[in-house]
Amino acid sequence: MQERINNYWTDRADDFSELRLHDFNSGLRGKYTKVIKEHLPKLDSPRVLDLGTGAGFFSFIMKDLGCSVTGIDYSSAMLAKAEANAANLRYTGIVYKQMDAQSLSFPDESFDFIITRNVTWTLPDPYKAYSEMCRVLAPGGGILNFDANYGQAFKEADEKGEQLQHPTQTAEQLRERNAIAKSLYICEKTRPQWDAEVLISLGMKYIEMDLDIIRRIKDEANTDARYSTISPSVTSSLFMVYARK
Repeated sequence: MQERINNYWTDRADDFSELRLHDFNSGLRGKYTKVIKEHLPKLDSPRVLDLGTGAGFFSFIMKDLGCSVTGIDYSSAMLAKAEANAANLRYTGIVYKQMDAQSLSFPDESFDFIITRNVTWTLPDPYKAYSEMCRVLAPGGGILNFDANYGQAFKEADEKGEQLQHPTQTAEQLRERNAIAKSLYICEKTRPQWDAEVLISLGMKYIEMDLDIIRRIKDEANTDARYSTISPSVTSSLFMVYARK
């Protein structure tokens, strides 16, 4: 299953990179930055892990905030896009590594802050990924996760027999996305309540959830909300969960 998921994201590397570059050059950049600054530890050059960096969107924001940034992704094609985008945008000093989010090859307490977006819903074992995040997070550090109940929305659209929608994905990619989601146990969970329960069980001391974070980060074109449209009558709004160790 991990390789099937990797193949899906590898196939999407080009269009995904274009989407994230659009985000970076739009009002979304500043809106995400504002939310991140509210949760980033007040340290000199915090050590940040961008987990599932994709095309590098968050790694660039974190670098702008004065952080020491490491970005990981399982897909080598995505990492190539991140590195190319970093070079084109003149970002230096960001370390990119190919790595499985469910098995991080970092020592304990290596990072002060971990940020991720639209990653946990794609993982075969998100509990293990959260366990690994908590392990490599230093005391007082935080995890900031932006995600959505995509799997449940895909299922609802399928049950209604509605045509799937996305600004850039092909019909074949949408069918593969839905097929993958059906095999992932996280897509049956109520989120982010499930995420909060897992993080508490892993020893996190403080949890914050925002089930309507989209109201704070949508840009003038309502971009993130547009990506959340699954079918004519089904949407899956982005949420935020923050946990501090």
